[in-house]
Amino acid sequence: MSKKVTNPNQKSSAGFIGAIVAVVVIVAAVIAYIVINGQGAAAAKFADREFKQVNAEMKYEGGTLTFGDATSAPHVELYEDFSCPHCAHLAEATDAEALEEINAGNLAVTIHPMTFLDNQGDGHSTQAVAALLALAEHNEAAALWNLREAMFENQQDIAHSWSADDYADAAAQLQASDEAVADIRSGKFLEKAAEAGEKNGKDLESKVGQVSTPRVLMDGKDLEVDDINDWVKVAVASK
Repeated sequence: MSKKVTNPNQKSSAGFIGAIVAVVVIVAAVIAYIVINGQGAAAAKFADREFKQVNAEMKYEGGTLTFGDATSAPHVELYEDFSCPHCAHLAEATDAEALEEINAGNLAVTIHPMTFLDNQGDGHSTQAVAALLALAEHNEAAALWNLREAMFENQQDIAHSWSADDYADAAAQLQASDEAVADIRSGKFLEKAAEAGEKNGKDLESKVGQVSTPRVLMDGKDLEVDDINDWVKVAVASK
């Protein structure tokens, strides 16, 4: 009776498959580690930003956020979507100037956060608005203004990649209270954010006939300005 001779250098198929599985598991773990730590680093870097103080009053009403006294200062309505690159550019160009005038009592701004670029899903716009509404609910004006600025400044890095934990971690880095951070992490205001976005979209359409961002309105119509980046100067000068 003949006996089959095996190549002593040949590994069994079971061992070979086991080795492949082990490699796949290790690679998956490394990728997960990189992704998780990359997201954490994105939120952590917010702690290095200059923290802007908000000395004016903030009013949260009907899905809008008003900074300053609209009864005594020129009042504009700012419509913006956190997934809109043009909104990010405008925010970076004018936010510092706007806040300076708001704090000085020379300007009042009502922010109408939009979510139409999410196409009715809980995308970046809705999650960003939910984070702001959580801060507004706890009357944390400075944390809200700084998180809003930071999200626009880092739009390309965080859009469509952040989870509720990332928004919560970012808010915590920007001096948000533990209660507000917990609300962001749990997604407590996602439904209200979607409702606010829809309401603000209908409001804008009723005033100008279309939904597009960014838009700066005064007295219910587009602010007359040659360059939208000059909207703060034009609004303050209208007094």
